Amino acid sequence: MPDLKNTTLHIGFDDTDSLKGGCTTFLALRIIELLDPHVDFIDYPRLIRNNPNIPWKTRGNGALCLTLRVNDEIVEKVVRIAIETLNELLEEDPNTNPGMVFVLGEVPEEIKQFSRKALTDVILISTTKDIVEKFCFKHYSVGNSRGLIGALAAIGNSLNPTSEDFTYELLTYRKPENVGEKRDFNEKSVVKADSKYSAEVFNNIDEESKKVLIAPAGPDPVLYGIRGENPLILLKMMEEIEVYESISSYCIFRTNQGTDQHFKFASSEVKNYNAFKGEIRTLEKPRTILGGHVIFQGEIASNEIKVDVAAFEPSKSFRNTIRKLLPEDIILAYGGVKYKEEFQGFTIQLEKCEILSVSEQFKEESPLCPSCSKRMISNGLNKGYKCRNCGHKDRDLRKNKTPIERTLSTGLFIPPAQSQRHLIKPFRRYNLPQKDSYFLIDNWWKVFPKAK
Repeated sequence: MPDLKNTTLHIGFDDTDSLKGGCTTFLALRIIELLDPHVDFIDYPRLIRNNPNIPWKTRGNGALCLTLRVNDEIVEKVVRIAIETLNELLEEDPNTNPGMVFVLGEVPEEIKQFSRKALTDVILISTTKDIVEKFCFKHYSVGNSRGLIGALAAIGNSLNPTSEDFTYELLTYRKPENVGEKRDFNEKSVVKADSKYSAEVFNNIDEESKKVLIAPAGPDPVLYGIRGENPLILLKMMEEIEVYESISSYCIFRTNQGTDQHFKFASSEVKNYNAFKGEIRTLEKPRTILGGHVIFQGEIASNEIKVDVAAFEPSKSFRNTIRKLLPEDIILAYGGVKYKEEFQGFTIQLEKCEILSVSEQFKEESPLCPSCSKRMISNGLNKGYKCRNCGHKDRDLRKNKTPIERTLSTGLFIPPAQSQRHLIKPFRRYNLPQKDSYFLIDNWWKVFPKAK
């Protein structure tokens, strides 16, 4: 029989969870389960992390997109199933404002541009609605409709292998009766599996504290998530992680996590909540303030704007590098911009940095007396130096300048894994060959039968 599934449909959705529970990735899996008999999926569900500096995000500012082929005659049915499932699973909360959008066929360039902006900037709901009305086949939202922003951005960010880096995350889900309880698995088995597949996985263990990072802390349905380069390896790793509670289901997502994608499109513009990437000249020695945060003033090379630059306490040992900076050092700063009203100025909140150049620093001392070799003192403004020991005076002597040995070297510095935001590219992913394609493996998702 001819293949009647000839229409490409993109379904984007966001903001269905809250700090009290829920999970947008679990909604994705549920929609996949319901649609699977009727459609052909042509990509993994895409988990897209947008600008991490947005203050009203729930947790990781992640949105989802499903891309599939469907028979023209049942497009409306597919739309109805997706919206009904969203309403069934959304976590009702005053701060939860879900949105779902549907795009047929090729994604318009305007939506692609919108998705790039969503990685770095703040986007107005009104701007989003204008684009949704113009280009989306259908759309649905609740509350103030903020979820439409992530939903549209997820559709526009296709993670095209010819131009964008991407990774995978395998998420396992708990049975409903276990949600809210302590997650129960063998951490030693995670460490062992991570070591075994170290070339193909990342950020499952914190390299500094040795803390296992695969389990979230909140009351959502995720048991654990493992991150890597190859979906087949993630399936193998899942089999080797010992769990002491039943897994109800799992799903593999293709994602921009661990790719620095936001910094690919960031600039040195100083604008509240924007992603920032730019050269900064250090103007002062960093200081440690209450709470263990390290901060210094710097000047942005591209626009000569003076800003505070901060490495916060959760970045742990990364702060030790920042403490070693001295005036006239040059760094390439990666982070987010935050306007501090109490200081009437902007702060660059560092996510990582590259030390580009380390300035020469000198220790200045009064000269030694040429007669008795004792340390001399100033004899007054423009009067040179005098010796308190023997009385010798010399108007022409100057301070001795001795070079200070710097313990700071040039290079890239990244906080440990437990301190990294989802989008940050970790050291383990550097120097890997670029992936130029992807394919759907067997069993990329599964819902296990309920026990009778």
